[in-house]
Amino acid sequence: MLTDLSGKVILITGGAQGIGAAAARLCARRGAVIYIADLNIEQGETLARELNAIQPGAAFFPLDVSSEEQVQQVIAQIQALTPKLDGLVCAAGILRGAFLTPEELTAEDFQMVQQVNVTGVFLSVKYAMPLLQASKQSVVVIIASGAGVQGPSSSLAYAASKGGANGLSMTLAAQLESRGIRVNTLSPGSIITEMKLRVELENARRQGIPEEEAIQNARRNYGTPEGVAPIIAFMLSDEADYLRGTLYTR
Repeated sequence: MLTDLSGKVILITGGAQGIGAAAARLCARRGAVIYIADLNIEQGETLARELNAIQPGAAFFPLDVSSEEQVQQVIAQIQALTPKLDGLVCAAGILRGAFLTPEELTAEDFQMVQQVNVTGVFLSVKYAMPLLQASKQSVVVIIASGAGVQGPSSSLAYAASKGGANGLSMTLAAQLESRGIRVNTLSPGSIITEMKLRVELENARRQGIPEEEAIQNARRNYGTPEGVAPIIAFMLSDEADYLRGTLYTR
């Protein structure tokens, strides 16, 4: 039986690419109206048109989740379109400083990653709260990572941010359950996204491995955003009402 999301309105930050985009497409096919917010305007607008052809009502909003002002503005625009949000997927994220030691990684890059990957989640949930509460039974899915939660990362900054996102998610879950909002974390493993490919290519460069070989190895050994999307769709569904805590993927 396919997960039914008919009648649900879902906002996906970082929804123009990678795991966020794959989730947006699948959730639309399962009946949800999808709002996507992302820094990538061209991809976001293109995807919104695609989603509207699947399920009318989709919209794209340019957004830097690290900007409190921008998050407030986007939520205000969404409030003009809908009285509720049934789901919020926090998929926006960046990685800086792959393979750099503490001495090499700049404080600026470290802080930038925390601002997007942790503060961005906090701001998204903070300002979406009125819409989430209006749903009476809403879900927040925070995309963390196996890196920083189950094991190390190529990036000190990324590992710290995803560990932080996981901790934030657990605390939000405890605080918001009594208000009708379920909060879960999804920690993907090695998934082929543009960000992951950039890391793989940097690693190949450092080891003297041809780029094409590195890409082929990654595609052969790693998962895909499309493989993660059904898990997110399930987490957003009523069938997942008893789900608690963090889920992990390959």
